[in-house]
Amino acid sequence: MSKSQHYNAFISYRHSKLDSSVAISLHRKLERFRLPGNLRKDYPKDKWKIERVFRDEDELPLADNLSDPIEEALKNSDFLIVICTPRLPESKWCAKEIETFKKLHGQDHILAVLAEGEPDDSFPDAICYKEIEKIDENGKSTVERVSIEPLAADVRSDDPRKRNKMLDDAVLRMAAPMYGLGYDDLKQRHREQRIKRIASVSALAAGVFFIFGMICMILGLKINAQKNLIAEQHVKLEKQYREEQIKYAESMAVVTDTLLKEGLRQDAVYAVRNAMPDTINDETVPYVPSTQYALSKALGKYTMYNYVPIGKEELPENDDFWNDPGKYRTLESSLADQYVIMAEERGDSKVIILTSSCRLYLYDPAENLLLDYTYTWFSDPPTEYVLGAAIKDNRLYIWFSDADYMAVYEWIGIEEYKKAGSINYEDRREKIGTRIEDGEEVVSDDGKYIMTTGPNHTLLLKNAETKENVKTLYDMRGGYTALKELSGIGGYMLVSDGKYSYQLDQDLNIIAEVPYFYDYDADNKAFFQYYYVSDAQDYDLYSVKTVSYDSLIKEADELLSDYHPSEEVLDRYGMMREK
Repeated sequence: MSKSQHYNAFISYRHSKLDSSVAISLHRKLERFRLPGNLRKDYPKDKWKIERVFRDEDELPLADNLSDPIEEALKNSDFLIVICTPRLPESKWCAKEIETFKKLHGQDHILAVLAEGEPDDSFPDAICYKEIEKIDENGKSTVERVSIEPLAADVRSDDPRKRNKMLDDAVLRMAAPMYGLGYDDLKQRHREQRIKRIASVSALAAGVFFIFGMICMILGLKINAQKNLIAEQHVKLEKQYREEQIKYAESMAVVTDTLLKEGLRQDAVYAVRNAMPDTINDETVPYVPSTQYALSKALGKYTMYNYVPIGKEELPENDDFWNDPGKYRTLESSLADQYVIMAEERGDSKVIILTSSCRLYLYDPAENLLLDYTYTWFSDPPTEYVLGAAIKDNRLYIWFSDADYMAVYEWIGIEEYKKAGSINYEDRREKIGTRIEDGEEVVSDDGKYIMTTGPNHTLLLKNAETKENVKTLYDMRGGYTALKELSGIGGYMLVSDGKYSYQLDQDLNIIAEVPYFYDYDADNKAFFQYYYVSDAQDYDLYSVKTVSYDSLIKEADELLSDYHPSEEVLDRYGMMREK
C-alpha cells in the first residue's frame, strides 16, 4: 500500500458472517455514492463522489500492535466507520483501531452502524465517550470523560433484503458528515433531484403532447380518434416490452444451463432468478415456465445420487492433487478410445472410474463388471476432454482441457430423502406402464388430454374432446408412458420408463425434471422416486415433497443474499446487474 494513499473512510468490523456481510455491502455502496447534482456547485469536481474506502479483508495476526498497513490506512482516512454488533466489543484489535483513530483524528470523525443487538451490548466504550480538558481557577488542567451518543445508522434486520434497503439509508447518514452536511438536508437534496428528473420528463412529455395537440387541431382530427390512437400505441409498446422481457427470461434459462456445465452454480442461479417475478402472479414481470425449470435444475431439486456443479477453483500447484488410477489403467482395453483418468476406491469394495471423455463408471473387481453410470451420476454430464480428476471430501474436481480452472461437483445423495418402502422390477414396470409407440395414444388419467408421438422426437398433447393439438413438447427422446394428474398442486406428470419424468404446469409447460419418478402422493403432495439397489432388480422407494414456485424463489434468494457475480460473467452473458 502506498504511503500517500488517501481514504475517505476506514471500516472497522469483526470478521464474522453478519459483520463481514454488512461491511462488504456498505463498502460497495459507499464507493458507488454520488453527490446530488444540486450540491455539486459547492464542491470541487474531485469531491463529487466517495473515491476510496479501506476495509481490511483478513484477520489481524496475533501481535500486540496493529500492522503497519492498518496504521497507515487509519492515518490516511478522514472518517472511521464502526460496524457494531455484540461481537465487536470482544475484539481488542477493533478497540485498538478505534483508539488509534481517535488519537489521530478525534472523536467527531467516528461514525457507527448498528447491525445487530442493542446499543448497550454492541457499542464499544471508545465511541460512547470523549475526553474534555478543563482548567480550574488555579490554572490546573484535568481531563474529564463525558458520555456521548454516537452518530449511528440502524440496519438491524433478519431479512437480508430489508437490511440491504436499510443500508441505502445508512450510506446517506455516513456521507452527510463526510461532506459537512446534515442527514435530513442530504436526503432532501436526493429527493429534490428525483423530483426534478420527473419534472423534466413531464415537461418534455407535456411539450410533445402540446405540439401533437396543435397538429391535431390544424388537421382537424377528432379528439376521440387521437385518444384511441394513443391508447393503441401504448398497448403496442406494452406488448413489445413484455415480449422483450419474455425473450430475456428465456435466454437466461439457456444461460443457466451453460453456467451449470461450467460449474458456476451461483452464477447460474443469479442469471435466471433475476429474470423471474417474486410471485407467479406478478403483473410487472412476466412468468416464464422455462425459468422455473432452469431454476429447479440449478438448485438441484428432486436430484438423487448425482454430482451437481457448485463452482470452480484455481488449478492446484502440486500435481499430486490429481488421482493416479494406477492398476486400473488396464480397464482401458474395455473403454474404446477412452483413457482412465481417475480410479477412486469406495468403502463397498467397488471403484469409481472417470475417463478422459468424462464418463463415470462403477467397477466391481470381484465380478470384473464395468457398468456405465454416466447418466445416473451426473445431473448434467459435461462432454469436454478431461485432463485430471480427484475426489476429496465428497467433492469431485475435474480439469477440462479448455479450462484454466477446475470445476467442482458436490455429491447429492438419497440421504436427504424419506425412505418409503421398496418395490420389485415387475411392480415398477406395471405401475409406470409401457412406452407409447408411433401412432399409439394414451389418455391422461383425468380424461382431459390425449398424448401421442409426433415427428422429430416431439410429443403431441391434444384436447380429448375436440382432438385439437394444445401443446407440442420438443426434443422428447425418452420413452413416455402416461400423463398423470397432480391433484392438490395442479398440473401433470409426464411419466417416463427411463431416467427422466417431467412435471408440467396447468398449461402443460415443463417446470421440473423428476428423475426415477414412480408415483404421486396427493395426500402429502410428494413424489415417490425409486433407486436401483441390487442385482436382483429390487428398488428402494423414497418420498420427497413437491417444490412450489414460492419456495424455489425463497431458496434462490437465500443462496444469493451475499453474492455478487463478477463483471466478466455479467458482461459475457448479458446478465442484468440488478433485479
